[in-house]
Amino acid sequence: MKLHTGFVAITGKPNVGKSTLINTLFKKKIAITSYKPQTTRNQIIDTYSDHTSSITFIDTPGYHDAHNKLDMFLNSEIKSSYKVADVVMLLIDLTRKIDEEDLQVIKIIKSYEVKKVLLVLTKSDLNQKNIEPYKEEIKKLIDYDGVVVISSKTNTNLDEMLIQIKKMIPLTETVLSNIATSDNDDFIIKEIVREQVIFHTKKEVPYATAIVIQEKTYNEGLLTIMADIVVERDSQKPIIIGAKGSMIKKIGTFARKELLEIFDCKINLKLFVKTVPDWRNNPTFLKENGYLK
Repeated sequence: MKLHTGFVAITGKPNVGKSTLINTLFKKKIAITSYKPQTTRNQIIDTYSDHTSSITFIDTPGYHDAHNKLDMFLNSEIKSSYKVADVVMLLIDLTRKIDEEDLQVIKIIKSYEVKKVLLVLTKSDLNQKNIEPYKEEIKKLIDYDGVVVISSKTNTNLDEMLIQIKKMIPLTETVLSNIATSDNDDFIIKEIVREQVIFHTKKEVPYATAIVIQEKTYNEGLLTIMADIVVERDSQKPIIIGAKGSMIKKIGTFARKELLEIFDCKINLKLFVKTVPDWRNNPTFLKENGYLK
């Protein structure tokens, strides 16, 4: 039996709704979401399968102005996804005007010989009017092969989006296999803890943090996790810890609640704060923690 089989890269400026879309599509938490931009740090890969298709989605980080080696890595993740993609989904936020960040993403897409471009206009639940001007403006900037207006929050038109994608990718007898996915325990644990750091701390601190799992053990229905919240400067540690440990306790409580919804066991989460000076420019640290290949 032939299936529509291929790769789809989800791309767009920061905070356009990429992570929310992929979580809704797969009906589980794969990517962390936040009202703060530049939340996603890695290519997040998972495969959608039904009786007619096997589609591997790559949720890329939003494009970053490169201020350090981490930013350079994030931008390379975007570009590498274009090389393998059968379809590039260009997400445009209907609640914001098309700006320089959108233009930068479009410029990068055009610099590669991508096979197909699907324009996806997001957050239609917040803007159901004046949609045509977005289509017309984007058409002047890049030729796209299809367009769909969606809302991940209300699950609007995601079926139509999948129909259009299937039309754009080839029919093949070969089903993709051995695809490296992000659905592994360590990745999920680190991302959920980092999500809570982002939600509960302010200013530059969320972007100067990384999560490192030091130990993970399972015994008689209890999963014990010991993890470091890594910051770049000692002055950032009190922000994460809080008065009398109040902030790190809050981060741990909310992260544990999220983890309990994913893992079918009791959770003992122990968090610590550690300083690794300028870790975003430290090649050894970045490589050890999956930010450099």
